[in-house]
Amino acid sequence: MPVVIVCETTPYPPFPFSVTNETLRNVKVISLALKLNALPQDFNPLTHISTEYVLFVPDSTRVSRRVLQLAMVAVSSGKIHAVVISVGNSHLTCQQVQWKYADWTLHYSKDASGKICDAVHGQHALLIRTEVLHKLPQPFGLPFPESLYLQLAVKNIKIQIADGKLGAGHGILKTPGGRQRASRHMRDYRVALYKQLGIKAVFREDGRVQWFGCKRETQRCYPPVQGTPSYILSGRNTPPCCRRNMRRVAGHVLRALLQAGARCWLETTSLLGAVLRGDILPWAEHVEIGIHASDVTRVSWLQRGGADADGYVWERATKGHYYRVAYSATNRVYVLILPFSPRNGTMWPADWVLAHQREFPERHLHPLAQITFAGRQAPAPNDARAFLDLKLGANSVERCDKLGPKLLYP
Repeated sequence: MPVVIVCETTPYPPFPFSVTNETLRNVKVISLALKLNALPQDFNPLTHISTEYVLFVPDSTRVSRRVLQLAMVAVSSGKIHAVVISVGNSHLTCQQVQWKYADWTLHYSKDASGKICDAVHGQHALLIRTEVLHKLPQPFGLPFPESLYLQLAVKNIKIQIADGKLGAGHGILKTPGGRQRASRHMRDYRVALYKQLGIKAVFREDGRVQWFGCKRETQRCYPPVQGTPSYILSGRNTPPCCRRNMRRVAGHVLRALLQAGARCWLETTSLLGAVLRGDILPWAEHVEIGIHASDVTRVSWLQRGGADADGYVWERATKGHYYRVAYSATNRVYVLILPFSPRNGTMWPADWVLAHQREFPERHLHPLAQITFAGRQAPAPNDARAFLDLKLGANSVERCDKLGPKLLYP
């Protein structure tokens, strides 16, 4: 059986190969380290595989001929393309995988009903048709086999857990320090993979959510918006970490405005999200809050600006009489505060012009209503649908439900 060892760099110390050993003659070490005199195919391990099937095994695995023959029968039947065999006393967990590209998320769920899986967790060997590997963009990507299973799941290629198990030899990582370093390397590979794929949140089968997106100390996940946000052009919604941070900023701003006695309300796109979902729109680039222009002086942070005690940054727009409150000086996810001035029964934008904003009758604010928004109750115009139809055109709620971001970014 030919053996191919794929490495990022040439192993050191080198393997003690012996030219007199018939078995070791079948072993080939492939280094993926860049060599300027190499050919493109030299960096593709598949060019060194000529067999119909490939068996991936963890370190120190003892292969049983009988178990391997049973796995070969299963994978050669034509109904399945890959078979998993447990190693040692490892308990295998059958997982279903759902990659939601538009939402930047990866969902794992446990499938206890059968042995046909998208991914398998636990120490195991994998027998797979070589032709399947040729259909994948990076079949040897790290962390392995997690990266491989994601690629198979996207192409709807299932994996079967076979009966029987292979033996386990002596463990390779004998010290706690060695195990910690290996675990750290796998974690780094995983973070790099998720960054490459644009995965911001991973929902595990036990209910845990792991976040890999932006934080207060990092920049937000999308560049400054010029017209249409970049994520919409990519066919995606707002990254979930950015939306989570928007909720935090919105809650902080609403508390500050209401505690200061300012008359404020949800504006246009944020009100639309509250009516449709009770939350920020999935594709919103910011939160919009209207305020009586005469109440701006009541809010000290709107007057002086800067970072407050909780790290939120208040600033006045350089062009126009409106305000922004950012999540932090580094992470520029923000809330817009838009002053309106009453004049002859109409609320007019106070010396600023923004897309999708226009004047509206003052009666929409007398009295203000309450609406669920981003996990709390927020003040809103008393007839939200009529208010939105005035701002965005007739039947704006129904059109948004149908068109999504094309309502504002055609």
